[in-house]
Amino acid sequence: MGAMRVLVTGFGPFPGVPVNPSQQAVAELERRADAGLLPGILLSTGVLPVDFAIMPGQLAEMIRLGRPDVILCTGVDMGAKAISVERMATNLVDARIPDTSGAQPVDRPVVEGAPDGLLATVPVKAIKAAIERGGIPVELSLSAGSYACNAAMFTALHHAPKGTRAGFLHIPPVRVITPPTVAKALSAAIRACVTHETDLDEPGGELA
Repeated sequence: MGAMRVLVTGFGPFPGVPVNPSQQAVAELERRADAGLLPGILLSTGVLPVDFAIMPGQLAEMIRLGRPDVILCTGVDMGAKAISVERMATNLVDARIPDTSGAQPVDRPVVEGAPDGLLATVPVKAIKAAIERGGIPVELSLSAGSYACNAAMFTALHHAPKGTRAGFLHIPPVRVITPPTVAKALSAAIRACVTHETDLDEPGGELA
C-alpha cells in the first residue's frame, strides 16, 4: 500500500481572534511531518479564510486537487477546555458574528439542496481514544455549531469523493492547549484514521 494522502486544514484570523490557534497547530503538524514523525503519510495542509463566500470553494478545490484519503479540518473554539471531535455537521449557517468580509448570514444552507446534516466519516471514537492515550484533554461533540467551522466540516463531507473520510476537530485557545500539543493530537488522529477502518464499538453518546 502506498502512502495515505491526508489533508489537514486550519482557519485564519477572524473578528476577535487575530491569531488563529488552528492555523498555528497546522503549521506545527507540518513541522512534525517534515521531521519524519508521520511515516507513511503524505500530508497536505491549507489555511481557510473565515469568509462564507470564499471558503467552501477553496476547500472543495483543495479536495479536488489533492485527492486525499482522509480530510481533517480544524478550527478554534475560544471557550473550549478540551479538543472536541465533532460527530455531525448541519447544512446551516447562522453566524453569531460577521465573517472577515463583514457578511453575517442567517439561517442559510451551506450547500443548497444538500441534506440537512452529514455525519463524520472518520472514526470519531477511535480518534478520541488515540488522543486520550497521549494525555491530551479530548471529548466527543455532537455538532460543529453553525459558524465557519461547521460550514467547513459540511463542505468537506459534501465534496469528499467516495472512499474519502472526513471529519472536524475543534481546538481550544493556546492558553489551554499549546499548538505543539495540538499537533501531537492531530498526529494521533491521523494514525487512528490509518489503523481503524471502522469505529470503536463502544458507547459515546450523551443523554442531553
